[in-house]
Amino acid sequence: MDNVIIPYADDGDSSDNEPSDSSSDDEHSQLLSNNVGVLYNQFNIKDTKFMNMESAEEYQKKRNELFTPELRKLRILVDSKNVDHTSDHSTSNYTIHFDGDNQSNSTSGYGAFDNVIGFRLIKGILPNSIYQINDNNKNVIVKLSTGVSDVSVNLTPGSYTFNELGDHLVDTLNAHGSLSGFSITKDEIKYKYTISNSTHFRIKWKTSEGSAWRLFGFLNIDDTSDTGSKQSANVVQQNIQFVDLVIPEIPYIACKRNSSGKNIIDRIPLNESSGSMIAYSSDINPNNYFHPIKLNKLTIQLYEDTSDTLYDCQNNDNSFEFEITMLNHLA
Repeated sequence: MDNVIIPYADDGDSSDNEPSDSSSDDEHSQLLSNNVGVLYNQFNIKDTKFMNMESAEEYQKKRNELFTPELRKLRILVDSKNVDHTSDHSTSNYTIHFDGDNQSNSTSGYGAFDNVIGFRLIKGILPNSIYQINDNNKNVIVKLSTGVSDVSVNLTPGSYTFNELGDHLVDTLNAHGSLSGFSITKDEIKYKYTISNSTHFRIKWKTSEGSAWRLFGFLNIDDTSDTGSKQSANVVQQNIQFVDLVIPEIPYIACKRNSSGKNIIDRIPLNESSGSMIAYSSDINPNNYFHPIKLNKLTIQLYEDTSDTLYDCQNNDNSFEFEITMLNHLA
């Protein structure tokens, strides 16, 4: 009989001379198997030993720890390439479904996850946008002292050097029918601009839609007085410093606390040059446990550092590896 061992008991004499009324099935029910995955619950293994004198109770304990632990962890890969494109496709805001038919992505390698109590980011690969100007920072509003109303202009999204960006600003202002006479001085030592016009004017950075103020080194406030010259208050910031990875399906208790109340899984620094791919590792993240939930989808949202806006990476793809912790047995 393969892999079956007759239990050895220490409790003294047995009645070898008495006839047995046990059937063959009863006899087999008193055998203890050491096959992994086979457990005869009807047999009391306390104080029982195998023929090699190993405690059956200790064996069962080890077996359960190795093959049926209380917690089970696995890793999943989520890729924006796995999402069907639509007219409003965005690699900074997409949903990956783990089960179900007719979903916007392939689900064959997933399946829903029950009794999830832990979640963390392991690795991420995402692009550092090659654009300095995008839809989130292209708008600038100015008002001439001789004008009646505000004038709104939109810069052209794209990649620019420090000098090119300054020239593009004044070219765009002067190209508007209601504006003219703007010039700019570019300080390549201090990385600041001075915007000038013979007609006094004001720039409404805060009223402008987005975060153009940061591109040109100004404060996020509206000018309160008309002058003929405006100089950068700070060094220009023409690259995004980080993005926040937000996943609404993960309970807030397992996320990083923040002022906006978003379910931030991690903050990913964009510490490579524009146009490069960022390879981020997050193995230092601790396990934060929460009440068991069923996880059948993940919504990936990437928010940029300047405002409450999604990261504009021109729809370049990203990929993430997550670790999910689940309860094997839920009482």
